[in-house]
Amino acid sequence: MGDTITEEKGKLKYILLVVFVLILASVSWVYASFSLFGPKDLGVSYTHADYVSALGKTGIQIEYEGMTGEELEEYKKNVEKQSIHDYNFEFSDYERKEFTLTKEEATALLNEIAPGFWWFDNLQVKVLPDGTMEGSSTADIKRLKTDLYSDVAGDVPIPLPDSLNIYSKGRVSVTNNQLSGDPETFYLGAVPLPGSYMEEESVSVMEEYFPRIYTVVPGLEITSLTSNSNGEFVFDGVVPQKVSVTKK
Repeated sequence: MGDTITEEKGKLKYILLVVFVLILASVSWVYASFSLFGPKDLGVSYTHADYVSALGKTGIQIEYEGMTGEELEEYKKNVEKQSIHDYNFEFSDYERKEFTLTKEEATALLNEIAPGFWWFDNLQVKVLPDGTMEGSSTADIKRLKTDLYSDVAGDVPIPLPDSLNIYSKGRVSVTNNQLSGDPETFYLGAVPLPGSYMEEESVSVMEEYFPRIYTVVPGLEITSLTSNSNGEFVFDGVVPQKVSVTKK
């Protein structure tokens, strides 16, 4: 009798161990999918010519530690991530600009204009035929928390990985620097954000905090950012034409 009880306990411990391992593996897979498997591919690729074209439309000229032009482009190929708090940024010669960007130009500009300081990698953006916008990238959560959201980082109820694949689809526009969003889909890694977080109250929180990403540039005025029927991003606003970056 005692041997039977001991044998049954042994089987139970084995079953519980297997269940625990399976649960742990499942949780690890979901958690890893946040960043290890790469962001969703929207089919948008770009060339250096797209970046040059986008930069020409904005009029922005960048000097980083004395480097400009091809020297700066060569340096950017192996640049490491840096904190904005370790550098001085000087913005000048503001001008009113109106231009359109193709999905390739917009994607190139977002990836290449400041890769060492930008908080999103492998970013792709596009406008769909119905006017909705798609965006996909790997967000550097660790740097976002320290660079832009240190005052609210502690309020997040769950621990987040240092990097996080995100995908969004919906109607987005900016008017007088204020973001307006009507999200249709939002994914964190392979996990869709529950519908309860897509409602008006949650969206208003996004609309309050997301502008920090672009208003980090002092004096930047986005009068309007929308899309047109050609699938292009349409910008109207005031943009600094010269940017100088030096280490503190």
